[in-house]
Amino acid sequence: MKLTKRKIIITLCVIFLLLLTFFVFYYLATSKKMYFINDKNLQIPIYTYHQIVESPSEIEIDYMQTTYKNLNKQIDGLIKIGYTPITYQDLVDYKNGEKAIPKRSCIITFDDGYTSVYEYAYPLIKEKNISITLFIVNNLVGTNGYMTWEQLQEMYSSGLVSIYSHGLNHSEYDKLGADVLLAETEESYKNLRKNLNDENILKVFAYPCGFYTEEEIKILEDNGYIQNLMDGKINKSNSLNLSNLHRVYPLNDSAFKIVIKQIYKTIKY
Repeated sequence: MKLTKRKIIITLCVIFLLLLTFFVFYYLATSKKMYFINDKNLQIPIYTYHQIVESPSEIEIDYMQTTYKNLNKQIDGLIKIGYTPITYQDLVDYKNGEKAIPKRSCIITFDDGYTSVYEYAYPLIKEKNISITLFIVNNLVGTNGYMTWEQLQEMYSSGLVSIYSHGLNHSEYDKLGADVLLAETEESYKNLRKNLNDENILKVFAYPCGFYTEEEIKILEDNGYIQNLMDGKINKSNSLNLSNLHRVYPLNDSAFKIVIKQIYKTIKY
């Protein structure tokens, strides 16, 4: 008996739905599986935020402002999809073969040190019990619109917040030279160690505005710094370079759209 065209279409749709269901189930079921660096080529996105605002009307530049509501939805969505926020120390231990991380790992970062991160993001991550990282500009601490050392110390002491350098000043360091960058970064870490009461802070640096030179990457690498570039790529464990870590903007996308973009960027790069 010949199948009608309609029955063929229905059969194909059923097969597609079954395959899709299997894929989703497998994706979620394996998202928490732990891997060492040589076990599997993992994709490890690093997300970059800046300022948290109340209303969409306050958004002037989409990569600079994110509403509290959207931040909450993005983090919840990524967790539901299977992502686990990790720290830079986790990433270093993973790179060194000392620690396994979840299959769907990510790092959530906030640049500059805006007060809104303390007001909105900090209560959110305490509620969800997840880790985030701040990259602060030392000479902006305590100025209008930026967190104080007391607020930063409180967040750091929670154990959920790592704090690293985004420069002594918010400078375009590619125009200042490698020696200036190193001197200012070293000074910024003296301030961090003193004000956070921790002499063993991991040396991690994120370039302001994403501007850098190869000479600057080399000099910071030679002095033990992990470095973050703002190039929109996704980190892959089989080519993981701690001196050239890639970061992306989640913008105001849904978690689903964030992941779709990641898949595209992984294929593209």
